[in-house]
Amino acid sequence: QETPDSVVDPSFCGSYTESEPTCMMHHQRPKKMVAFEGALTGRQFLGCPVQQDVGVNYGVVEWVDGPWPEILQRCLTRIWDMYHEQNLGRVKDKQAHEKEVAKLKKEIDFLSNNYS
Repeated sequence: QETPDSVVDPSFCGSYTESEPTCMMHHQRPKKMVAFEGALTGRQFLGCPVQQDVGVNYGVVEWVDGPWPEILQRCLTRIWDMYHEQNLGRVKDKQAHEKEVAKLKKEIDFLSNNYS
């Protein structure tokens, strides 16, 4: 399973010290991680120790805790959807602002040239 976005939790971090399980692809001890994405937010898991930008990341080796109750999963999903909607709105506002600024810069350049 693909590694979800994760966040550092001081109470659950570092390398897993037990001999089992290991990453099937790399045969290394997994890292302790906490998911920070969608309905998985807050769940602890053991993940592949290889960074995705360095090599192939195997993903989740094993979930430490059980899945959240269905109602909590729906709530977390809705909260993340609201977050992404708001970010999308900010991106669109920024793009509109940049277009307006570019238009004003052209107008300033035109007026400056005519004044000269």
